[in-house]
Amino acid sequence: MADNDLKASIVVDNQTLSFEVPPVNHQGTVMVPMRPVFEALHTSVTWNEEDQSITAEKEGTSVQLSLGSPFAYINKGAVVLSSIPYVSNGSTMVPVRFIAEVFGAKVSWNTVDRRVTIIMASSGIGGRGQDSLNPLPQNSATSNATFVPSELRVQFVPSQNAGILEAKAKPLEKMLKEQLGVPVKLSVSTDYNNVIRLMKAKTVDLSFLPPYQYVTAHDNFKTADVLLQALRYGVDAPTGKTTQQLVDFYQGMLLVRADSPIQSIEDLKGKTIGWQGMTSAAGYVYPGLALGMNGIDPVRDVKGQFFQGHDRAVQGLLNNRVDAAAVFQDIRSLMQKDYPNVIRDTRVLAFTNKIPNDTISVRSDMDPKWREKIQDAFISIGSNPEGKKIIHEVFGHEGYTFSEDNKFEIVREATRYMNAD
Repeated sequence: MADNDLKASIVVDNQTLSFEVPPVNHQGTVMVPMRPVFEALHTSVTWNEEDQSITAEKEGTSVQLSLGSPFAYINKGAVVLSSIPYVSNGSTMVPVRFIAEVFGAKVSWNTVDRRVTIIMASSGIGGRGQDSLNPLPQNSATSNATFVPSELRVQFVPSQNAGILEAKAKPLEKMLKEQLGVPVKLSVSTDYNNVIRLMKAKTVDLSFLPPYQYVTAHDNFKTADVLLQALRYGVDAPTGKTTQQLVDFYQGMLLVRADSPIQSIEDLKGKTIGWQGMTSAAGYVYPGLALGMNGIDPVRDVKGQFFQGHDRAVQGLLNNRVDAAAVFQDIRSLMQKDYPNVIRDTRVLAFTNKIPNDTISVRSDMDPKWREKIQDAFISIGSNPEGKKIIHEVFGHEGYTFSEDNKFEIVREATRYMNAD
């Protein structure tokens, strides 16, 4: 549709908003001046002149948009907008449905009355900030979580040569001993199933479990509780480059060719998608969930072609072997040496939900005070240069932040959906 004045009303909780610049139908998306809407939603709004961005915050939820950019960030996680923010007669125009739904409101459009109705959520929006989290035992009653280690037994599964990484991790034993005041024994395992089994047998006290393995240990075996999550550097959506901002998640993304007629996830029905293996979080599970949430069965409604390597899936996309590719954000920045125009020649169709970073989890009967001591110890180690170097070389982590079990609901949702027949 061409842009046109809607001559419509925007109603927030029975209050009709007034605008100096009228709402506009921009290619099928209702765009409205940002400030009246943000104020009606009771958010705090900040304008950054330097990068032409708008940030709105309310009760632990933040959204950032930039003029001329198709990307927005919800609590640091990237999303693709249906319409790009722009300036009209001095007012910054933003997509009203996107803004309202970010902050928990329900949005409806009445064609007859030409009215957008926004109903705010009655309960609190978002959650506590990550720095204020104070996780408690989740699998045991607090009175039963009484294990106090005289020696902390830590086990991890190395991603590379086990012998080399175990040697590199040895200084971590000394650092943890200094922080905790008890001996620390660090060992490696061949697989996560073995780690979970040993935690259940109470012969391992702490491990670095990926999200799926943590949920398995916590839900199925009642043997592990999350204390911390790893931090890694975020990714700038427009450029694909890493930022200096540390985040406790990463994302997958669905790519199409820049000139592709595919404009939405719904357009993928009947198309060919380049997947990674069926256990790949960013290359299959979470993109598959994104399809499912938009009414597309990732098995029956699309044709799948599996690649061994996210870069190979992008190559398949560029070579017209597939219509879209499911990859981690942003593999393209690692391909620019061989494919200088890869970002220009491809387009992000959608980002997945946030995929939690790896956990530091303890056995479920760990004493609450010891949980706090362990949290403080790892955060301290990740904050000093020597400790940061060790955890980066061994685990690929840049630091740690507090976590709690409810942050892994998205893992459970993805697992249920992708395992459903």
